Amino acid sequence: MNTVPKSITPELKSFCQSISSDRPVYIRSKRSSDAQASACFDNVARKISRAGGSIAYGWAIWQIPGLYFEAEHHGVWRNRRGDLLDVSPQLGDVAKILFLPDAAAVYDPSRFRSNVIAPASNSPVAIEFVAMAKARNAILDRYRTDEYIAVTLSAADQAALDAITLRLNDLWKSFGK
Repeated sequence: MNTVPKSITPELKSFCQSISSDRPVYIRSKRSSDAQASACFDNVARKISRAGGSIAYGWAIWQIPGLYFEAEHHGVWRNRRGDLLDVSPQLGDVAKILFLPDAAAVYDPSRFRSNVIAPASNSPVAIEFVAMAKARNAILDRYRTDEYIAVTLSAADQAALDAITLRLNDLWKSFGK
């Protein structure tokens, strides 16, 4: 499913402003041949070593209309002319992403930045979906070493995560109806 927002609505703009004072921009997404999934900062570093330029820090913005907004810590390549390009693979091989620049969101491998998520409406399903997603992220974030989950979850956390996943699936199904 393509979760790139189709347009920058007032609600989406408000969500973005809660993260960064910069304006979100659509940028082209063209995966580098050596790019790896979930490794945007390394992908951009390799692109810079080959072609020059620099990294732009910020957030990839995703949305399921009526359900939630999500910001994922992200880095994109800035060429020597200042143009931005997403060189990392994205689900669905999208042609563009919505990128929210944030110079304060510098990548630090010892400090994982969790996704920011907010409901896209006041519906009970959207509100509960976001609460469950935040609960899931809170569990997983406790196990992160750098940007990866490094150990097996405790039995209690795995049971809680399984229950959250079931509820998220139920909410997703009820939203799709």
